[in-house]
Amino acid sequence: MTERIGLFADLHSNLEAFEACMTRAEELGVTRMVFLGDLVGYNADPVAVIERIADLVNTKKAIAILGNHDEAVFKDSRNHMNASANAAIEWTKSQLSNAHMQFLKDLPLIVNEEKICFVHASAHNPADWNYVTDSMSAWRCAQSSGKSYTFVGHAHEQALFYQSAVGKLIRFAPHPGDEIPVLQHRQWVGVVGSLGQPRDGNPEACFAIFEPETEVLTFHRTAYDHYTAADKVRRAGLPEDLANRLITGK
Repeated sequence: MTERIGLFADLHSNLEAFEACMTRAEELGVTRMVFLGDLVGYNADPVAVIERIADLVNTKKAIAILGNHDEAVFKDSRNHMNASANAAIEWTKSQLSNAHMQFLKDLPLIVNEEKICFVHASAHNPADWNYVTDSMSAWRCAQSSGKSYTFVGHAHEQALFYQSAVGKLIRFAPHPGDEIPVLQHRQWVGVVGSLGQPRDGNPEACFAIFEPETEVLTFHRTAYDHYTAADKVRRAGLPEDLANRLITGK
């Protein structure tokens, strides 16, 4: 069977988006899942999302990486987040058991495989939570990972950076559903976008699928019931702007 790796980032406690993406990933033949951090924060279903991912990790069907919002649950990060993000973290702490907290604490900061690096923010000083948004930050990320493929989250918009003939990393805006040949003689940095809180004006959830054997990467968008997810945010007493973001995708 051809390996198909599902790449999911910035889930942010959005159960409706998570379930829609899991269903779509199964339809597309995903054989292994990688959750690139920020499992919690912003939205209203941290317990359900953690428990589903923990089940996948425990049964060796997935790996999960630590994100900055996950870290904020057990480490003071108030100086690094805005008021709405902090409010959501404080609320999230009140929902989680010690076991949920321990699961987050045990998540690795970075995972390296033979040709692939998985990390939430950047392979360049991953604990500093640097964003990969331009050629220079992508170059630093690729140089630090040393792998042909580095997959990241953190930035909530989908992007792909590829190595030019002179070594510079060039940004490419992927179109959902297009199969992109990603030949391993170059270095690639894929920003898979946010499953749980898209910010590019499109509320559909983001994820990507990588096929190592055929060297193909495909970015996806999946519609989900974002109105229900937003209503849950409001009913939980979380900041109104977090609910609005789910509706507008901004």
